[in-house]
Amino acid sequence: MRRSEGLDLLPFMRRWDMLPPPGGRILCAVSGGRDSMCLLHYLWTLGRRENFSVAAVHMNHGQRETAQRDVLFVQDFCRERGIPCITEQVSVPEKAKEWGVGIEEAGRRLRYETFRRAAELTCADRIATAHHAADQAETVLLNLLRGTGSEGLAGIPPVRGEIIRPLLETSRQEIEAYLEQHGIDHVEDETNGDRSLTRNRLRLDIMPLLRELYPGAEGSICRTAEILRREEGCWRELVERVLPERGTEMERRVLLELPYALRLRALRALVERTAVGRKDYGAAHYEAMERLLHGPGGLLHLPGGVVALCRGEKFSLEKEDRAPETVALLPGVTRWGGYTVVLEKSEHPASGGNALVLDADKITGGLTLGPCRPGDGLYLPGGRGRRSVKRLCLDRGLDPVERDRLPAVYAGGRLAAVWPLGTDREFLPRETGGVRIIITIKRETSGGQNDG
Repeated sequence: MRRSEGLDLLPFMRRWDMLPPPGGRILCAVSGGRDSMCLLHYLWTLGRRENFSVAAVHMNHGQRETAQRDVLFVQDFCRERGIPCITEQVSVPEKAKEWGVGIEEAGRRLRYETFRRAAELTCADRIATAHHAADQAETVLLNLLRGTGSEGLAGIPPVRGEIIRPLLETSRQEIEAYLEQHGIDHVEDETNGDRSLTRNRLRLDIMPLLRELYPGAEGSICRTAEILRREEGCWRELVERVLPERGTEMERRVLLELPYALRLRALRALVERTAVGRKDYGAAHYEAMERLLHGPGGLLHLPGGVVALCRGEKFSLEKEDRAPETVALLPGVTRWGGYTVVLEKSEHPASGGNALVLDADKITGGLTLGPCRPGDGLYLPGGRGRRSVKRLCLDRGLDPVERDRLPAVYAGGRLAAVWPLGTDREFLPRETGGVRIIITIKRETSGGQNDG
């Protein structure tokens, strides 16, 4: 964190390759607050000297009555200086409800979506946000309190993709001094004083106490984050050497031969390659994957509809293909979850080997077809008692993912049969006489053919 008289961001920007190519453009995310106004004015001034232009983007969160005031303030500032300005209005509360996330998380997602759209419209090479040293220190402390590893303690990166943060080593005092020096006005977001928001409470109550106890607290936290960020860079290089060129499947042996700390980083890198990313993953999820690797095999359900699989010598992360909902099973043809199911009644034994046969007289209530409920089991002919479907599938070497999508027949809410395991003894037909319910099941292939 600098302690110089003036604000000179150029060395920091050059060190992290933040400058666009000659004649390029930086899009500055501007709320109208002191930090973003400082950044916008500084980049606008620097651009005229370093041969790049600046555009601005402002997002109205739809949460405050004074939000339109902020829009007009930013637009007026940009108009006076010939800075292209894009504004967009969204409803963060509505999106938070739709996505099932908190207000802060919804706002963060919407902001970056808006920034990227604006960057395309303005042909910007970089997107600059006004995160500064105090933001960095607060982020590190929040991650520590939530529980994190060294990557979380490394805090906010100066550069992530096209996102750059030129003020990341700049103190709040330096920002205020710059605004005063250049006579730049700003607007105040009333929600910044809302102590019901965790980050606000940390900034307003905890950080002043830390500075009182240790005047250099903010700078020390930021220096620690910088050290850990460099170390994380070394870890990433080591991880990249063992990861496959693409995809999320690895040799189990390769993972198990890695030191524990490197193995967890490799797992995090694999999760990052999935479509959902690792935003919702915590230490407990990686520890569960660790146990899966050391176990006999199986699967593990993870956030975002991802499953971790250990099959033989392979470990992989796959998008979970959930089974369809339970449906009524009626005479005729039913298509369910990639299977063609034919139900018919007959007084004669079934002729095919793919059929599940039930005694019609033992059926009370309707028949339904769906995925097997967790914990349900079958007492199969020749067996030594009721066994869980999970155990029966393991005994037959069925894939754990396939197990959760096998067609299960329920009679009056009780498990009567599972294909291809068989029919429970309670529902088996008599050897002679009576009406049989014959359920023939065939798996559909991608080419439209069926296999049995």
